[in-house]
Amino acid sequence: MSEPGRIHGAFAPVPTPIGQGGAFDEEAFGRHLEWLAESGLAGAVVLGSNGEFPSFTLEERRRVAAAGAAARGRLKLVLGVGSCALGEVVEMVGEAARHGYDAVLCPPPFYFRRPSMRGLVDFFGQVLDASAVPVVAYHIPQLTGIPIDDELLDVIGDHPRLGGVKDSTGDPSELRRLVGRSGVRSYLVGSDRLVRAAHEAGGSGSITAAASVVPGLVVEAARSSHGQEVLAQVRGLLEEFGLQAAVKALLRHRGFGHYGSRPPVIGLEDDPERTAELIRRFAELSPG
Repeated sequence: MSEPGRIHGAFAPVPTPIGQGGAFDEEAFGRHLEWLAESGLAGAVVLGSNGEFPSFTLEERRRVAAAGAAARGRLKLVLGVGSCALGEVVEMVGEAARHGYDAVLCPPPFYFRRPSMRGLVDFFGQVLDASAVPVVAYHIPQLTGIPIDDELLDVIGDHPRLGGVKDSTGDPSELRRLVGRSGVRSYLVGSDRLVRAAHEAGGSGSITAAASVVPGLVVEAARSSHGQEVLAQVRGLLEEFGLQAAVKALLRHRGFGHYGSRPPVIGLEDDPERTAELIRRFAELSPG
């Protein structure tokens, strides 16, 4: 197998729209992806953390993966394949190849805290062996409890299907560590506040929540300190209202779809006052 292609540029980790009846809204999904395709972004991540992948059954995730591929336009696509069941991860890796995804994003098996290094190596090794596309290891220990640390990378780092690491810690020291290890592989920052810092350090791109609502601003943030400053303000506002809930409320306001929530996640769809405040303050930032 040859070395994987480097994944680069700004990606939006898109929400998975839920209609008023509680089911996946394929039409809303397509409208959002089509809008992003005209925005200057390099691509989108389907069924990542912002896509709330644990809220969907395996069959639903297959449908979402197919819908993303059908509506991609010029976007490169990365498919989130997260699951604690190795067999499900391998099945979703197969879906990615079947639908022409450019890479997959794989977190550690997040339910099993403190797994042995041998267990983690076996888990990632089987995913890497099964994949026909590059596998990006997902470093988000604040949610998974399991870091993509140097010991793990020492063992799996030479696998020809390892495409790189997505780092969602928001920690500049982790940025420096992982950029230093990336080599020809990708380092993708997951914090809107560190887009420019990652670019300056030699990272290959970003996968950040604000890209779903201000894609052009995320592209600009990699190029200018002013763009990064405004993007950080937008990110702060989104976090104040609940990151995923705020992104979905803004997409709902733009008319893409209902963008509801599934328990235990609670959104802003039943809180018109807070939604109106979010929209007003978002407009005041004039993100473009």
